[in-house]
Amino acid sequence: MKRRSCDIAVVGAGPAGSATALYAARAGLDVVLLDRHTFPRDKICGDAVARKSVAHLRELGVLDRVRADVHEPIGRALLASPRGDAIEVDLSSPETPDPHLVCRREILDNALVEAARSRCTVLEGARVTDVLRDGSRVTGVSFATREGTGEVHARAVVGADGFDSVVARRLGLYRHDSARWCVATRGYYRGLDVAPRTVEIHFLRESLPGFLWIFPTGDGIANVGLGIVHAELKKRRGGLREMHEAALALPRFRERFRGVERIGNVHGWNLPTPDVSRTIAGNGFLLTGDAAGLVDPFSGEGIGNALDSGQVAAEVMRDVPPEAFALEYPARLWRALDGGEIALHYRLRRLARHAGLIDFIVGRAAARPDVLEWIRRMTAARDAVASKRALVSPLTYARLLLRR
Repeated sequence: MKRRSCDIAVVGAGPAGSATALYAARAGLDVVLLDRHTFPRDKICGDAVARKSVAHLRELGVLDRVRADVHEPIGRALLASPRGDAIEVDLSSPETPDPHLVCRREILDNALVEAARSRCTVLEGARVTDVLRDGSRVTGVSFATREGTGEVHARAVVGADGFDSVVARRLGLYRHDSARWCVATRGYYRGLDVAPRTVEIHFLRESLPGFLWIFPTGDGIANVGLGIVHAELKKRRGGLREMHEAALALPRFRERFRGVERIGNVHGWNLPTPDVSRTIAGNGFLLTGDAAGLVDPFSGEGIGNALDSGQVAAEVMRDVPPEAFALEYPARLWRALDGGEIALHYRLRRLARHAGLIDFIVGRAAARPDVLEWIRRMTAARDAVASKRALVSPLTYARLLLRR
């Protein structure tokens, strides 16, 4: 059995784990990063890399590598209502030069892992099998490879190994909350007609409060997926993949997808959304990214919060002893992610159950430039929260009704 000692053992080398490892290494900590896969590897995702994520990539020194493999930044979003009305929203922001990107996770995650290799010990093909303890304190992990087994002993262990985290399961912290969690599909399609630099969001009656997306990934290929709250899916007939295929067979998509080549299968996955009451840290351990349940409850985007959590985790492990993680990490994390904005996004998700309301907003925006500008501000760094709060105010809809 191989044994190694370090300051930090990070389990999972996706964006949350690689960011944790890189930020911790920059703080002078000795890091071992483990993942059961070898890189590059595919990861089921919508592939959207929002502006907040891009800022982290620049900070971690990998943005140029990612941009070299991305066909072009995203400048517009097409939003379509259940009725079929559509608007185009300018995604540029005067507050920051960072664009939105669409980048396949095979490329994004590999760029982060390559950066981690230069600063950390990276163990690929290492499947973590258990968490090591000394009394109530977590002290490391055991793992298995093709060559045998091993242990990493560490001052702190970070579970960054996804929604079904082995670390969380071994610590008795895993729980699937159908009322909060979302589920989604992803398929790649070649030859689909997509406007340049444009992502599409289609709200469909069949999937509310979720939506169908079409994101161009370059080389004439688009990422097409459908997201829905898990509890809503359970009320419907058929499974997630059947819902995906049924959506593409709807009149608004049928001709567009006729003759388009699907590359591989349609895959489904879980999107764990935040619960501030959940235990995400304890004596000697922290959870980050999907393992901590940090996917945005309204947009379904998880990479930005994952990268945020990696930075916060590294700062906590640098600043406080392991026995203080349980108090310090959640406090800093929810402050960084803005717990009030998360609660607002859950309220927006509840509103998005109502097809008539979405029809009304998109219809007004299509007819009035001032309403379209209000929606555009939701994507801007400075005005986003205030504009979203207006969405949950009855006064907003009274004003929209009076506008002609």
